[in-house]
Amino acid sequence: MKLAVIIPDRGDRPKFLVNCMRMISNQTLKPEIVVTVDYEPESSRVDITQRYRKGYDQLRDQGYDLVAFIENDDFYHPDYFKVMTDEWMKNKPDMIGTNYTYYYHICLRAYFKFNHHDRASAMNTFIKPDLNFEWCRDSEPYTDIHLWRVVKGLSRELFCPEKVISIGIKHGVGLCGGQSHTDRFYRLEHSDIDFKFLNQHMDTESLKFYAFMYTMQDREELINSMSPEEKEKIKKLPTQ
Repeated sequence: MKLAVIIPDRGDRPKFLVNCMRMISNQTLKPEIVVTVDYEPESSRVDITQRYRKGYDQLRDQGYDLVAFIENDDFYHPDYFKVMTDEWMKNKPDMIGTNYTYYYHICLRAYFKFNHHDRASAMNTFIKPDLNFEWCRDSEPYTDIHLWRVVKGLSRELFCPEKVISIGIKHGVGLCGGQSHTDRFYRLEHSDIDFKFLNQHMDTESLKFYAFMYTMQDREELINSMSPEEKEKIKKLPTQ
């Protein structure tokens, strides 16, 4: 299995990138190459699609079996690459991904599960190299929706991992393409004040990195900046 990895990076959250590289180095299945697409931003616009596209083109005709899209702020279990590639090997579709994503806001210490019926998140997308398809515009923040729903002619498979192998981290650091970093807090479903959820699913080093990034005072300040409706909901979130 010759696995290649693409990491889009604007240089605006260096601590996350260092942590991401640590998680990749600790994978039970090592990738052949890690391409960090970290050129100087051309504008203030979201450019995650542009970076994925350029990274993908860089890997053409190099003999890799599969390309993993990795986002530098998210958590990946040490078995992540192994679980994803083992599932891909069963039928070898053009794309494979997970049918759900846990999202965790590390300042608010709360999370929700997002079930996908027809797509995976970009952070959980693996794709064959050397495919020919039309990308969405470079400033499109939802590369995953385009690849999974819009592009025609590709074989795709979704699966449900037996354990949590990744967690999408919401934080608000740097330019964030997705939602729920600084808005849509109503999506949060469970409170995790004592980090029980993270402790259950993360390795020790990852837990230390994410759990101590924000203080309880940071949390209170963010809650106080919310609308009355959002504030009330956050305060009433149940623990799981």
